Amino acid sequence: MVVIVGAYRVNSAASEPGKIVAFLSYFTIMIHAVMAINRIFMVYSKAIVSASRIEEVLETQEDLEEMDIPKETSSDHIVFDHVSFAYTAEPCIIDVNFSIKRGESLGIIGSTGSGKTTLINLLMRFYDVNEGRILIDGQDVRTFNKQDLRRQFGVVFQNDVLFADTIYENVSLGRELPEENVKKAIIDAQANEFVETLDEDIHYKLAIKGSNLSGGQKQRVLISRALAGKPEILILDDSSSALDYKTDSLLRKAIEEHYNGTTSIIIAQRISSVMKLDNILVIEEGQLVGYGSHEELMEDCEVYQEIYQSQLMA
Repeated sequence: MVVIVGAYRVNSAASEPGKIVAFLSYFTIMIHAVMAINRIFMVYSKAIVSASRIEEVLETQEDLEEMDIPKETSSDHIVFDHVSFAYTAEPCIIDVNFSIKRGESLGIIGSTGSGKTTLINLLMRFYDVNEGRILIDGQDVRTFNKQDLRRQFGVVFQNDVLFADTIYENVSLGRELPEENVKKAIIDAQANEFVETLDEDIHYKLAIKGSNLSGGQKQRVLISRALAGKPEILILDDSSSALDYKTDSLLRKAIEEHYNGTTSIIIAQRISSVMKLDNILVIEEGQLVGYGSHEELMEDCEVYQEIYQSQLMA
């Protein structure tokens, strides 16, 4: 409309072309400024809502308090003693009872929604058990300072993310780790295969959520993060699903050789990821339906046999 009116005024000699061009330039600048102000108001309104939500989280009182429970003498590193738990009214963990010795490896397998990740949430005390107890070195997890408890773990959850920063920063995650430690963790996680081909090696910068890496590469960087801290308890929650069989086998071999004092818990959908571990826990609808080595479960656990046949004999 401005151009049409301007052309008419120039044609009728009511205005000079230079004035019309100047007017169009100033008008364009003014429109951009108005649009920018409008965007600021939109961002501001979203920021107010986000800030109120953050404030609500920060003001929420913690339900989990440290308890005074005597420590026991135990030869087991981790003990689940008749543990039951429910997020709501419906129980999702029912009377689960097992133990792991220090340095052993445990696989947890079961269908989606069977309670595998919930066991880890309880072990790390994101929630308290409704019945029973969980011990680490004979000490009830409810008696630990939460930071001291979780400092013992190196964990890779299913939805862990990578940040828009270097591989080194993503692996160290705020810990002041020597580059040698980070590189060793990368080698053990089988990530050196691609990291060493990058222009800046461990100082290569990742995109948001590691979008410039493949699924398998992202998982290996996340596993490097868990290994770099030399944890007492290593937990991999379905975090090798994007790895091929060879890489998965090399990863498990490296963990066994270089972290033999570390207790490992591997949650997996693929039976091939757990069948060579010391023991395997089979969980179905929140209940422990099998516990033992691969050979033992193939003899007396029907659910495990079905998983084996569906995955490896189909």
